[in-house]
Amino acid sequence: MTVENTRYLIIGGGLAGGSAAEAVRSRDHEGRILLVSDEQHLPYDRVPLSKEYLMRKLPRESLFLQEKEFYQEQRVEVLLGRRVQRLNLKARSALLDDDRELEFNRVLLATGGRPRRLSLPGGDLPGIHYLRTIDDSDAIQATISKSRRAAVVGGGFIGCEIAAACVQKGLETTIIEVGPSLLNAALDPETAQWITEYLKERRVHVLTNEKAARFIEENSRVAGVETTTGKEIPSDFVAVGVGIAPNVELAQEAGLQVDNGIIVNEQLHADNAGVYAAGDVARFYSPLFGKHLRLEHYNVAVKHGAIAGANMAGADEKFTDLPYFFSFMFKLRTEVWGDATARDLVVRRGPLQLSDKGGFAQFYLRQGRIQAYLSVNRPSKEAQAAQKLILNRQIIEDTSSLNSESVDLNTLLK
Repeated sequence: MTVENTRYLIIGGGLAGGSAAEAVRSRDHEGRILLVSDEQHLPYDRVPLSKEYLMRKLPRESLFLQEKEFYQEQRVEVLLGRRVQRLNLKARSALLDDDRELEFNRVLLATGGRPRRLSLPGGDLPGIHYLRTIDDSDAIQATISKSRRAAVVGGGFIGCEIAAACVQKGLETTIIEVGPSLLNAALDPETAQWITEYLKERRVHVLTNEKAARFIEENSRVAGVETTTGKEIPSDFVAVGVGIAPNVELAQEAGLQVDNGIIVNEQLHADNAGVYAAGDVARFYSPLFGKHLRLEHYNVAVKHGAIAGANMAGADEKFTDLPYFFSFMFKLRTEVWGDATARDLVVRRGPLQLSDKGGFAQFYLRQGRIQAYLSVNRPSKEAQAAQKLILNRQIIEDTSSLNSESVDLNTLLK
């Protein structure tokens, strides 16, 4: 067995892992940095894979955080196509799948997540796609180009974005969603229903309150989906988007605290000295909301990586940013800042519609404090003021001031 030493070991080659490597090197110009990724690609951004990249509106090279030469110049060693099989935190060592042993001083787990798979009859048929990697997106692109009909199981943001891309490429497309509307897990019922109708108006067929029961087989490949109520949706391929499962197994076997993600504090530090977690796999403490959160968002992964990397190299930074994510579907740009899950009141600003003048916004409040702000095609100035209101944590005595578009949100700040 070959044994190597590295000061910094980064496990995972996504946004968090790549950002961490850059942050470490900016503070420590000498220590060896080793980044291990089970993919064959340098660290890249997954967000466009269901949007611009899937639509072939974005070149592949623009996905990557840095070019190959950057890692060479910065002396960041990237091991592609390799997996860490075991982590021994007491011995400060990691065993790779090629039997190499790595001894380290600090380690970051940025292992991300994997698509949740449906255990249904026909689930292994060719033509069933899950989207997580560049290769997954490439495969769906190639399938779209030679298909007429598509079925999408799951009406979350990924499923809706894939469906929108398929329709814009000329495919007859159906979304099968178990809930009463699309995006029902992420948004309030009224807004979720409005977006459902918006997609229907753009020729996306939507089946709500329906659950996939089996995949239909024809000529040894998938030919459609049958629901539990007996409806059959014929299709040339099926895309499944029913969420991701955080890759916590390595952390769990190493004895780290795990509960829907690796538990870390606001410094992204786990319950073991010199061990950090960042990105989709991290369930981090948010001082702003006073609880632990696990978020699968671009901005969170990038900032997590930067903070974890800096702290690995001796800093003492905290993640106090407002969580943010966005989605594109047709001409709909949906953005959310904050935590929309903890709410007892929703206040809308502007009519629930799209026009040439713009869209609408919503404030999610709990006990008078704004927890989140949702923007649908709203001005950036309004979003900036809304973010300040969330960060301010003040109680809004008169919520009608949020509803009125004549009120400048900045005047509500104390």
